Amino acid sequence: MRFRHFHSIVVQLFLLCFIGMTLPVLIMGFLSYHKSSSIVEEQVSKVASLTITQVSDKLDLYFKKLDDSSMMVLNSKVIHNILNEQSKEKPYETTLQYQDGQDMLTSFMINSPEILDIYIFDVYGNNSVLSSDSLMSVPDQWDSDWYKAIIEANGNNVWFGLSENSYLKKTKMGFPVFGLGRAIRSWETGKIIGVMFFEIMGEVLINELNRVQFGDTGYIYVTKSDNHYFYHPDPEQYGKQSKFLPPLQTMEYRHKNKNTLLIPERLDIGWDVVGVVPLEELTAGSASIRKFTMWIALFCILAAMGMGYYVTRKIGNPLVSLSRLMRKGEEGDLTVRSKSVGRNEIGQLGRSFNKMIRQIDLLIARIAKEESDKKKAEIRALRYQINPHFLYNTLNSIKWMAKLNRTNDVDNAVTTLVQLLEGSLGRNGVFITLGEELELLQKYMVIQEYRYDHKIHLNIDCSDELRPIQIPLMLLQPLVENAIFHGIAPKDDDGSIWIEVEQHSQDIVIRITDDGVGIDAGRLDQLQTNENERSSKGMTNIGLKHVHQTIQLYYGHKYGLSISSVKDKGTEVLIKISKEKGDTYVQSAVSG
Repeated sequence: MRFRHFHSIVVQLFLLCFIGMTLPVLIMGFLSYHKSSSIVEEQVSKVASLTITQVSDKLDLYFKKLDDSSMMVLNSKVIHNILNEQSKEKPYETTLQYQDGQDMLTSFMINSPEILDIYIFDVYGNNSVLSSDSLMSVPDQWDSDWYKAIIEANGNNVWFGLSENSYLKKTKMGFPVFGLGRAIRSWETGKIIGVMFFEIMGEVLINELNRVQFGDTGYIYVTKSDNHYFYHPDPEQYGKQSKFLPPLQTMEYRHKNKNTLLIPERLDIGWDVVGVVPLEELTAGSASIRKFTMWIALFCILAAMGMGYYVTRKIGNPLVSLSRLMRKGEEGDLTVRSKSVGRNEIGQLGRSFNKMIRQIDLLIARIAKEESDKKKAEIRALRYQINPHFLYNTLNSIKWMAKLNRTNDVDNAVTTLVQLLEGSLGRNGVFITLGEELELLQKYMVIQEYRYDHKIHLNIDCSDELRPIQIPLMLLQPLVENAIFHGIAPKDDDGSIWIEVEQHSQDIVIRITDDGVGIDAGRLDQLQTNENERSSKGMTNIGLKHVHQTIQLYYGHKYGLSISSVKDKGTEVLIKISKEKGDTYVQSAVSG
């Protein structure tokens, strides 16, 4: 009689549920308790690594902007004329050139407020110093360590670490500064004729790096290629030798009886960014929360087992159904909804599941839109890099025409430039018709005729049926500019550019061909594979990257840009887009 109750289905279900669910949960909870710390450490390491990567990317952009500014000064014709000995035989022209040089340096400093001073030194000591501030006096620099380092670099850029004293004036500044220098070579002889030095305020960079912390004691530091500190939270460490060699990969070590991670990142300029992450500080809070959650889950399971037969019959089936819905949700089906939305706990769980699925769906849509906006912002940034390059060259041509009193040419060039800039502003959105883009190209070619002595012919083959097609703004102009600047101009002879537009089913193929000097095989492979994209420089890569990313953003990854070239015969750029307006792809990506 004592064992009769064990034959009851209710008791059997109760024991089966109690033993079958409680024992695995206890075992899994025990294992989870010991495994959770390692899992959290891994997640903390990933988040910290991502933070270090983001900081490194920002530093790369910051240093690249300064390096690009130095390259623009380095390639300035005005600077080379000032440093050229022949120009010194004409005092009046030399005075004008000095004024132009000062105006150009002042313009650079206005556009880059982080630059404190820009100085150009004549290595022969004839012209002494060119600066944006004509009243500023600079001590003798020919015996300075930084001056010798720039000369020894033989034209490569040289970075100088943070210092409380000015490199140029050798006086205390009251705030940290760092420097960038290059040797200027003569275009005719290849000899070093000058030294350029940028003195840069370090406060903005330091404040940005000081904001990055990991816990209470974690930090990041930056070391130069010689393993001396460029940046450290303690300013006393600036310029001192680091105690650690930069690790090749993430490593863990014991520091003051605490587990600490060293997470490295390498900058494009050869420096190392290292994050010091105290694991115990970052994982202590999450470990206690996980432990508390584990006990709560165990208590809930034990309480549920106490419900016995009622739990298995009344709650089991809805839970099984909800579990199936959750598996579908994990597989990516975000349209699933639970029908168990009553007033009891299962109903609340069903409503919470439905709310969670809806929030995940909204979050995915928001992330997709943010990624789309981020891509658009990157493309706008690339476009802004192209426009100043074209505008600078055009205004420089107009300036020389004005000096030569070619008033009619100046009037025509300015009028055409105004029309071209007005058409490229994108007031009606980022899309224009193909016909409008081709008209802008013809205006663009009018300006190019004033820049080059040789004739450049633009031949357009586009049917009237294809001209109303909507394409992204400024899609073709960077490619035509590359064809002129890097293809036709170097051959020093007349040239031609052909633009052919064809329709293949629902796709549009635009072929841009030139008869210029072509591209060598190594450079062509680099452009086609996008290798070394972060380290490549020049408007060629910027223009191609802008066009390719614009196409893939608005039309998808199966569309884009391809290049083929034969050395000394010419280059062909092939653009493939969809006939449908490209923003429909972006909208579908966001809604999907």
